[in-house]
Amino acid sequence: DSKFTNKSIMSWPAEWSSNEGNWHLDEEHFQKSGLQNGKMIEKDKEPLLTTISEKVAVLRSVGEECVTESELEKLLEKKETCFRLYDGFEPSGRMHIAQGVFKAMNVNKCTACGGTFVFWVADWFALMNDKMGGDLEKIKQVGKYLVEVWKAAGMVMDKVEFRWASEEITKKANEYWPLVLDVARRFTLARLIKCCTALGRSEGNLSAAQILYPLMQCTDIFFLKADICQLGVDQRKVNMLARDYCDAAGIKFKPIILSHHMLYGLKEGQAKMSKSDPDSAIFMEDSASEVERKILQAYCPREKNNNISTISNLRLIQDDLANPCLDYVRHIVFAPLRSPTFQAPDGKLYTSADQVENAFLMGELSENDLKRGLIDALNALLNPVRQHFENDPSARALVERVRSYKRTNNNNTPTKTKSFSVSSLEERRQALIRALAKGGDTIHNGFFKTSNARLDFNKPIRAVFAPPPKAAPCLQEALSLVEALHSSEYQCILVLADWSAIALDACSGEAKARDAAASLLAVVVTKLSAFFKFPIFGVVRQSDYILERPSSYWIDVINAGRALRLDDVVKATKQSAEPRTGPVVAALLRSADLAATCASSSPIDPINELAATLVSQVSFDTLKPTLNTRLQPLLTADEIANGLQDDSEDRDFFIFTDDKAAVKRKIKRAFCAPGDISFNPPLAYCEFLLTKNLVSTIAVKRPPENGGDKDYTDFAQLRADFASTALHPGDLKPALTIALQNTLFDVITSAIQAPGDKTAKTAHAAIKAMLKKIAKSKK
Repeated sequence: DSKFTNKSIMSWPAEWSSNEGNWHLDEEHFQKSGLQNGKMIEKDKEPLLTTISEKVAVLRSVGEECVTESELEKLLEKKETCFRLYDGFEPSGRMHIAQGVFKAMNVNKCTACGGTFVFWVADWFALMNDKMGGDLEKIKQVGKYLVEVWKAAGMVMDKVEFRWASEEITKKANEYWPLVLDVARRFTLARLIKCCTALGRSEGNLSAAQILYPLMQCTDIFFLKADICQLGVDQRKVNMLARDYCDAAGIKFKPIILSHHMLYGLKEGQAKMSKSDPDSAIFMEDSASEVERKILQAYCPREKNNNISTISNLRLIQDDLANPCLDYVRHIVFAPLRSPTFQAPDGKLYTSADQVENAFLMGELSENDLKRGLIDALNALLNPVRQHFENDPSARALVERVRSYKRTNNNNTPTKTKSFSVSSLEERRQALIRALAKGGDTIHNGFFKTSNARLDFNKPIRAVFAPPPKAAPCLQEALSLVEALHSSEYQCILVLADWSAIALDACSGEAKARDAAASLLAVVVTKLSAFFKFPIFGVVRQSDYILERPSSYWIDVINAGRALRLDDVVKATKQSAEPRTGPVVAALLRSADLAATCASSSPIDPINELAATLVSQVSFDTLKPTLNTRLQPLLTADEIANGLQDDSEDRDFFIFTDDKAAVKRKIKRAFCAPGDISFNPPLAYCEFLLTKNLVSTIAVKRPPENGGDKDYTDFAQLRADFASTALHPGDLKPALTIALQNTLFDVITSAIQAPGDKTAKTAHAAIKAMLKKIAKSKK
C-alpha cells in the first residue's frame, strides 16, 4: 500500500521514540551516532543510521507516499550509501517556511541515510512560467537567494549538490534535449495537460511553453540520474509520468517517488501556501512581529472543516480539521531528526505532535496558547536566518534585490516577448556558417559540405525543411523539395530537422532508420537538383545549428511558446486523431529554426505560418510545393473503390529503394482508366517529365493494328490522344516505365552507388532492412 498512515508503518528500531506516531531519534542515540546539531563530529565518523531498516524508516518518514516501498528497500540494499535524491525548485520570489525549514529538515534526513541530495535550480522553468517578467538574470538572483536561505537554515551541505538547469543543459545539450523530445513522442497531449493542471495551471488558458514544463521535469529525473524523486505531493503526476516513461521506453529501474506533505496556507480553505498572498504563509525573512501577527490571525479550528473537499486534492492522509497551526506543529516543529519538543506558555512540554493536537482538541490547550507556543518555536527556527541576512552585507543586499522584483504577469496568459530571439542576428549567422561547414561531415561523409563559397547575407536565404524521414522515403517528396529549392533570387538551404523528427516519432522512433532515411533523402534531393540544373547552396542538420548555440536556441523555443496559446499550436499541427505531444513541440522548434537559419523565405505550410508570426524577417513566398497535387498516388482501382489501406504508402508511391522491376510493377497496377484525364497518376507523371524537360519524348511502342509507334514530345498532344482513347493505358504505361527508369531512377541509383561513397549504400541498406521488418510485422 503506497498510501502513508502512521499506523501502517513497518516496525521501527528500538532506539527510536514513537510517541503517537511522531518519529525521531532520542537524545542518547543521537549523541552516540556522532552528530551534533545535524553535523558530523570530526572525532567520530560513525554514521547516524547503521542499518537498512533504520534508513528506510527515516526516508519513509519524509513522505506521505512512497511509490513503492519495496523498491525503496531494494534500492538501499543495492546502493546503501550512494543513492541519489532529487528535487527541483523554480526561483520565483521569496521563500516560505515549507520550502525553507521543512525542506532543510527533510534533506538532512535523506543525507543522514547515505543519500546525495541534488537540487535542480530550474531557472529555465521559471522563464517558461513567465516568472520575474521572463527576466533570466532576475531569476538567477532569486535562485542564489534561495540557496543562501537554506545554508542559514541549517541544511547540511556535505552531500548536497546544486545544479543550475540553464548551465547543465547547455553543457550537455546533445544529451538532454533529445531525451525531452523522446519523452514528448511517447505521450498524448491530454496526458501532459493533466500534469500541467496538477501544477496549478488552467487547462483552457495554457501557453504552448507550459507544455514543455512537465516534459523537461520528467527528463530532469533521468538526466540527473536520480534514484528517488523527493518532491511535494503536488508534483506527483509529473513523477508518475516518469515511471510511465520507463514502461514505454523499456527502462527497468523506475525512479522511486517519495512525496512530502504540502503545508496548508494560514487562511481557511487554502490547500497550500501562496507566494502571491503574503499572509498565507510564514516567510523565511519574516520578522518576529510578522510571524506573531500571521499566526495570531491564522485559521485554527477545533471542529471538522466543511470545506475540506476543496483542498483534498493535495492530501494523501485524511485530515478533517485542516488546521494550519496544527499542521505547522506536526511538520515544522516536530520535523527534525533530533528529539524536538513543543513548549506551551505555561511551561508544559509536549514531546509529539499528537500530544499537542489531542490537548488542543480536548480544550486542555487553548487556541491562544497553541499559537503562542508555535510563534516561539517558529521564531527560534527563523532567528539564524534573520541574523544571517541582517549581519552579512552581501546576503542583505541579495534579499533586498529579490524583494524589489515584481512579477509582471500574474496569470497564465501568453505574453509577447520584447525580442523573439535572445541572440543577435550576427550570432545566428556565424552559427549557421559553422553548421553548414561541418554539416556535410555529420550527414554524408562530407558529400554536402559547402564549398569555399560563403553565405552572402546581403542576399536572402530560403530555408526548405525536409519532411520527417520515413522508412519508405518517397520520390514525390524529394521532387517537391527540388522544386521548393529552385530559385535564382534566394540562397537555398535544405534543412534536415533531425531533432524534430524525434518528437514526431519518425520511423517509429528507430534512430538508425531515421538517420538513414534523412541522409538518403538529402543525397537524392541534391543529385536531382543537379540533374534539373537547380543547384542548392547547402544542406544542414537542425541539430548542428542548435548545438552551435544551444542555450539561445532553446530560449527561443521557450519564448515562442510563451507567445503562443497551446490551442493555436495544436490546430496548426492538424492532427486528426487524439493529439500527440510531439507534433506540438516540433511546431515550437520551427519558430526557433526560422530564426536560426536567418531565413527570409520558406515554403508556406501551417507550421511555418504560425512560426512566422514570431520571426519578422520571414516573408512567405506565393510558392507552394505543387508537385504534391500533380503527382498523384499510384492507386489501384480497388483502392479507389474501397479506400486506402494502412500499409498503402510503399505501394502507392515510388520510393528510393525501388529497382526497375518495382517501378514497372507499380506503374502496371496504377489506376489509369481509358479516356479519364481527371484522376490519372501515370498521365500526371508524363506531364511532369515532359514539362520539366527531363525527357525529350515519351516513346510509345505498339503494333501497327493498334496505331503503331508514336513519339510524344508535347504533353498537350499526349493528353488529347489519351482523352480520345487514341492512346490506350496498356500502351502508355510501358512507355512511362522506360522514361522513369532512364531518368529519375537512374539518378537515384547513381547517387546511392556512387564510387567510393559507402554512406549512401549503408543508408540504403538500412532502409531496406527497415522495410523488411515492417513487412514482417504485418504478417
